[in-house]
Amino acid sequence: MQNRYTADIGDFGKYGLLRALCSTVDDGSKLRLGVVWYLVPDESHNADGKFTRYLEPSPKNDCQFRQCDPELYNALADIVRKKDRNVSSIRKYRILPPGTIFYEEPLTFDGTPANSPGARRKRIALRNGWVQDALSATNDCDVIFVDPDNGLEAGTKRHLKLGPKYVFFDELEPYCKRGQSLVIYHHTSRRGTAEEQVRERLAQIDERLNNSSTFALLYHRGSSRAFFVVPSEKHKNILTEKVGQFMRGPWSQHFTVVRNR
Repeated sequence: MQNRYTADIGDFGKYGLLRALCSTVDDGSKLRLGVVWYLVPDESHNADGKFTRYLEPSPKNDCQFRQCDPELYNALADIVRKKDRNVSSIRKYRILPPGTIFYEEPLTFDGTPANSPGARRKRIALRNGWVQDALSATNDCDVIFVDPDNGLEAGTKRHLKLGPKYVFFDELEPYCKRGQSLVIYHHTSRRGTAEEQVRERLAQIDERLNNSSTFALLYHRGSSRAFFVVPSEKHKNILTEKVGQFMRGPWSQHFTVVRNR
């Protein structure tokens, strides 16, 4: 995640999904959400994060986007209008359900040496400490959303410059072991179709996190991206039901559900 992405068209789908998964149900109960940003410094080499025209007032935008979640839409429009595009604004504007826990500490190796075994150990220790702090901050949550800039690990070593852009499976395992469900952001690449990539990743999650109930939601607006939902046993039924409700409404024009075969 980068601050410059806040309130772009990708964020609209992201928060719409999280609000649906962790909304209050008829008996007054809900799943408490924890957000781990995997926040990295803003970059400027591309136009990512500039896709906010969906928030401009028009009958088309009202029909295609605002009707999905008017409260969310209006709040994101306020953030853009006030030029307050920072992940902390998601907390300040109460975008996500009450009680959500946010871990906002950046994950970056800026200013740390890179070209020696000692430097590598220092970077790994820095990252391990960051991961442990995120785990501690979200201990009392039911659903953990992890938001790496690129997504699931893809061969880049965790101590290299691009390492903070990825989440590694061994960083996800502790959440699963303590009975928490996961929602994982993943940016698809140009290798194969998005659905092919998602199915490959579903198989990896099944193997690495020992969860055959995982499914994904492909988001079709802006860059191609997926959200992997890894339900714990105790949350499996409610998350499945909530996704079903989500996909029976106007959000279905923006998402496709992909399941393990």
